[in-house]
Amino acid sequence: MAAEPLRDVGALLDVYRQGLVFHSLCAVTRLSIPDRMADGRRDIADLAEETGTDEEALRRVLVLLAGSGIVDVDADRVGAALTEQGKVLCRRHPMSLWATFATFGIPDVGNALTETLKDGAPATQHALGIDFWEHLAKHPDQQLVFGEAMAEQARLLTLPCVPLLDWPADGTVADIAGGIGVLLADILDEAPDARGILVDQPEVLGRARAYLSEQGVDDRCTVRTGDLFVPPPRADVYVLSRVLHDWDDDSVAAILDAVRRGGDDTAVLRIFEDVLPDDAVPSALQGWADVAMLALYHRAKERTLPEFRRLLERGGWRLERVVQGPPGMCVIEARPLAAP
Repeated sequence: MAAEPLRDVGALLDVYRQGLVFHSLCAVTRLSIPDRMADGRRDIADLAEETGTDEEALRRVLVLLAGSGIVDVDADRVGAALTEQGKVLCRRHPMSLWATFATFGIPDVGNALTETLKDGAPATQHALGIDFWEHLAKHPDQQLVFGEAMAEQARLLTLPCVPLLDWPADGTVADIAGGIGVLLADILDEAPDARGILVDQPEVLGRARAYLSEQGVDDRCTVRTGDLFVPPPRADVYVLSRVLHDWDDDSVAAILDAVRRGGDDTAVLRIFEDVLPDDAVPSALQGWADVAMLALYHRAKERTLPEFRRLLERGGWRLERVVQGPPGMCVIEARPLAAP
């Protein structure tokens, strides 16, 4: 057989194998195994006893992860340690991805994409019988980890955008569906005389108050129970960070309309989202994000700039500019459309 077909076969088989590596990473992270390895090399038998896992099964999974450079396993397979890459799975790592791998989502519903391809409905609906948000509401433990995953991704994707923008010296910034306040706290740190409003669901706000206090901005920030489809409190700048890609077009237009009705004619809207190219094939990262939205939420998707422009206009906004952030993130800035 010629070399090129063999190379192609090998590349595809590597994708196939990496699928199991992904599931194995999710499994050990959910069991807090990386956290128990954070301080150095551990005996695998002791790890199994502490985590209530089968020793032989754990040993074999760690050997698999060793092949991907995540774990270092002794030649006799008695002990194991995290590599520098593997340490990112620990909760206390400054760039931790613990919750991203531990959260319920893609690894749990991915097989149902077969049905999604048939009818376009989210894989979560096929796998669970209910939509993703309902599932999280019924499982508070999973909702908590999902919230942590969103906070991790905010630190990686949205916070690098904050210094690229001018924030009001003494105005008010409202973060709509802002989770525990990771982005808003960073904005208030960047604009020390500004005030903040964090709007989210009641079950999130207790943790948000604690986080804002830890960051030393609670005296300049109020938290409000709110709904995406209800006008928020008045503010000078509204922020929607990685919210709109979770929703279908009609819902996005309704969310934007609600924000428009909450503010006055001088308000500024800043949307933190990726923007797909409209004249080229999206990158592998963008394609992954788009199919993740397809799998998780009803008619959710990543969007091109013309799509954002149309939805903004439906919601009463005029697109003004796009600021490029790190790969996978842009800031779309808009202002209210003039009254007809």
